[in-house]
Parts: sequence; structure tokens; C-alpha cells
Amino acid sequence: MTIDREKFLHQTESFPHSPGVYIMRDRTNTPIYVGKAIDLHSRVRSYFLDPHADRPHIPFMLQRLESIEWIATSNETEALILEANLIRSNKPRFNVELKDDKHFPYIKVTVNEPFPRLLIVRRVERDGAVYLGPYTDVRAMRKMVVFARRIFRIRDCKKKLPLKRPVRPCINYSMGRCSGACAGKISQEKYRQQVVMLIKFLSGHRKDLLQTMETDMNNASEQLKFEEAALIRDQIQLIRDASRMQRVDLRLPDTDSDVFGMHEDRGRICLAVLRFREGLLMSARHFIIKRETWDYSEENHDYIVLQFYLSSGKQLPSELIVPENAGFNPSTLQEWFETELQARVTVTMPQRGMKTQLVAMARKNAMLYLSQNAPADPLEDVEALQKALSLPRLPEVIEAFDISNLGQTYSVAGMVQFKGGRPNKSHYRKYKIKSVEGQNDFAAMNEVVGRRLRRLASEGKPLPDLLLIDGGKGQLSAAMEPLQGIPNAPMIASLAKKEELLFSPFAQGPVALPPTHPGRKLAQRIRDEVHRFTITYHRTIRGKVMRRSLLEGIPGIGKERAARLLKHFGSVQRLRAATPGEIAGVPGFSEKQGQRILEELSRNG
Repeated sequence: MTIDREKFLHQTESFPHSPGVYIMRDRTNTPIYVGKAIDLHSRVRSYFLDPHADRPHIPFMLQRLESIEWIATSNETEALILEANLIRSNKPRFNVELKDDKHFPYIKVTVNEPFPRLLIVRRVERDGAVYLGPYTDVRAMRKMVVFARRIFRIRDCKKKLPLKRPVRPCINYSMGRCSGACAGKISQEKYRQQVVMLIKFLSGHRKDLLQTMETDMNNASEQLKFEEAALIRDQIQLIRDASRMQRVDLRLPDTDSDVFGMHEDRGRICLAVLRFREGLLMSARHFIIKRETWDYSEENHDYIVLQFYLSSGKQLPSELIVPENAGFNPSTLQEWFETELQARVTVTMPQRGMKTQLVAMARKNAMLYLSQNAPADPLEDVEALQKALSLPRLPEVIEAFDISNLGQTYSVAGMVQFKGGRPNKSHYRKYKIKSVEGQNDFAAMNEVVGRRLRRLASEGKPLPDLLLIDGGKGQLSAAMEPLQGIPNAPMIASLAKKEELLFSPFAQGPVALPPTHPGRKLAQRIRDEVHRFTITYHRTIRGKVMRRSLLEGIPGIGKERAARLLKHFGSVQRLRAATPGEIAGVPGFSEKQGQRILEELSRNG
């Protein structure tokens, strides 16, 4: 599709020479891109005058363009705020969206309760609690929680306090990890003081906290409360120990800083945000962005910072450190913090000194995170697998098979499909093995591969490019038999579990690839996915068989009657909780039979 440049150039002639926001829409009137400009007229016209050879996504975007509208603002800061709000509400396809692909844990302090708890959770809710995080280094976070419980003795139980009558405290009290609020060992006022100190500790504001605690320790000592003074002394030492664990080997000032860093590799950009509080590295966040939606030199990307702080709900730093040549405008951002959040945040773009080391550290974090995640284009892994196995053509569609046994009596199989290196879950399939008696993985693999190929042929659907079998030479040979006589049969390979060797008739002998090889990593991802899928199906079937067998073991209950009970109650647990009268409500059952069923279930545990 060609771009009608003359049409849009004529339309943009009337655009004002003022700051503002422009919205590009497609034929369905859906926003596909939102941008801000100091000069709307010049910025929008540049899309149709410049060749954009180094930014291939722009012609791709313009091919879908149907109309452009603009909104003028008084200044660049207003345009930035409007741009960020429009992107958040519309989520245009060609704009960057900061989005994690994981639910990292948070530390939750339930300050909305009389005696707050210290919990680790995966989601933030609007329940009045204080959330800190998210924490990408889960091990370090758990160490910090252990320190926090030892220092402040905050409970993590589910009791609704205060209780009408004190109870015997649990083992955490004896271990010094809980203050025993359930047993009346601490007043609500004193407990709340500990919670306030806990939040300061977790937020990284420990300098004031230590000064306050040292004053309390000295006061307790002067009043001859030596036991209380010793407790506070131990708390101070634990806080210092925890701080040493988090301190970075740089001469950092005791200021609160957030540091942004970026790294680009093979069409992807990773944004890393390091959060320092009083010189302590508290947490790190990583966001992977497609290269096509970010251009360092051409665009202003201040709205990325707005997205981060508006969506994360974090405590604002006193200083924000951003890298050069990344589309950030420090003065505009600083004005936004002041006008919209009523916060004085200094935004700096260092060129030398210690702060450049912090930006370099953030960039290194981004680089490492990018290298540890799947590549931007999974087809690169597919091409690597093709080359490693000497396959005659690119295996764009790969189907993998796995067998799972339920003892000697029941076998199931699973099949997953990967297209272009990505899971294609709508084409996953489950199989009950029909023609094989006992535990025979080779025969079961032969059956399920043959059934899959015959089904595709009968429906006139295309065959996959490659079959990937979980196992070694034996499983591979069993799966190759159904391919005989099939025109343009799929290619085939297998991955052995222990040695992680790849086998294929197209390769000369077993193929041993290094652990970091993209082809091996793709084969392992597919193998692990089909194993997970098959095991899940196996467990479902096993649960059904065991529940039905338990009922069929009751005198007078056969396969059909057992199935009727399970269908009515949904599970054996619900059946066990029913009354004889409720069981009599199932067609074909009486109260007397219901009583006998409950007795048998009780006898069998």
C-alpha cells in the first residue's frame, strides 16, 4: 500500500506552529500513534518529507494512517502531560508501553489493620496497605524480610487482632521474630511505632531511623531499662548489617536517586531503572521495548518517565539521573514533577564523574537482562536450529510430542505447536493412548504421531515443517515409522533429556550444542512446554481416575453410578461433605445408600 503523501502534506498546512500533541488514526478511527511536538506544523510534516530509511517502522505505520488530529497546548510541559495521558488511555500500537512480563513480588505492610502484618505478595490492591517494591531480586528481598522480622518483630499470621482473650503465642515469638501481639505482649501504640520504623527501613531511609533508635537506646539506658536498651542495640546492629548487604561499591551520597539506563541489541531496547535510597540499592526494574517504537535521536521520550512514576506509585526520588542521547529533556521533566506532583526532583544528565558510573551500571543491568531473555525475533532461533540439524528448509511450524504414563494401566500424550518460534496454543492437542497395552513409550509415540498426521490429511490441513520428539534414538525411530509413504512428510528430530543431544536423520550423528546456543535453547523451550502440557493433562486424568476408582470400590457403585455422583457433586470432597438426603437427590440413590457411601468414604480416609 502506498502512502498518499500529498494528501497529508496538504492537510498539515493548516497545523499551528505551537506546542501540542498530534494523534494519528487508522481507518477504524483507532489511535495508532500519539506524539508531542514543540512545533506541531514542522514535526508532523517531517513524517512525509523525510525518507526514514533508518526507521522502517514509520513507513509501516504511515501505510495504516487515515487521519491526523492535533491539540495545541500552552507549553511543552502541558504537551508532555497530555501525551502521557492519551498514551495511557488509548495504548496506541506504535507507542512505547512500559510493561513487565512477570509479576514480581512486593512487600506489603497492612497498616489498615490495628496490628499490621508483614507479607510478601504478587499483586498491588487498593486496600489501604503500604506496598514496597516490586523486587526483581527475590532472594535479596527475602533476606531483607528476614532481617526486618528479626529487627522489628512484626507478625505475619492471619489472626484478626486484637483478640477478645489473649492466646499462647506461636513459635515466632519464641524465636524473636514476632512481638506476641496475640498474647498481649505488646501494646498497640508500641507496635505501631515498630511499624513506622519498619516502613522507614524498607524504604531505605535508615539514617534518621538509626538516629532515632540511638536516642531511644540512650534514654532507656539512663532510665536503667537495660533490657530494652540491649534490644534496641541489637536492632541497630541488624539494620547496619542489612545496609552493608545492599550498599554498592561506589562512593554514593546519602541522597535518594533513581537511575535510568538503556541498552540496544537486535531490534530490542531494555530500559533499566535502579532505585537508590540513602546510597543503598533498593530495587531494579527492567522493561523490554521494541526498537521500532523508540528512536534515540529523533523523538522526545519524556513520557516514558511519566509512565513509570504514574503507574508504579513509587516514592519519588530527590534526584533522577538519565542518560544522554535517549530522548529525555531534563528541564521539561523537572517542571512536570513540580507542577503535577508538587515534588522537587532534580533531573540530571551527567557527562562525567560518579553519576556517569551509575548510568553505566544501569546500562549494564539492561544489557544483562536483555541477554538473559528470549531474542526479539524468535525466527533467529529457528534459523539456528535449522543450521545445527542441517535441515533442508526452515522449520517455521514445529510440533512436539510427549508421552506420560499412569502406572501400567493408562497412558496419555500431549502435542504443542510453535509457529515462528512462538507457542501457538490454539493448536495444542491432548491424546488418550488407545492401541497400546501397558507402559510402552515407543508404541505410544508411534500411535499418536500417526493419528496426528492422518487427522491433518483427512481435514486437508497443512502438515507441520518439523516434528520434535522428546527422547533419544528409540523414540525418534518410533515416530519416523508413520512418516513412511507421506508426500512432503515433515522433517523430524528428537532431544534426549540427560545429555541434551539432538538427533535427526538429516544430521551426521548426534548433535551436541553448547548451553547458550539459540537452537538448543529453542528445542529445550519446546520440549519443556510439551512436557508441562502433557504432565498437566496426565494429572487431570489421574485425579479423575483415582476419584472414580475410590467410588467404584464401594459395594453397589459401578462405573456409571460413580460418574453420576461425580457429575452431581463435582468432587469427592464435596460428596464427603454432603448429607445422606442430598445424595438421595441424585437419580438412582436412596438415603440408605447415601449413608453407606459416606461411611465407606470415611473409612477410606
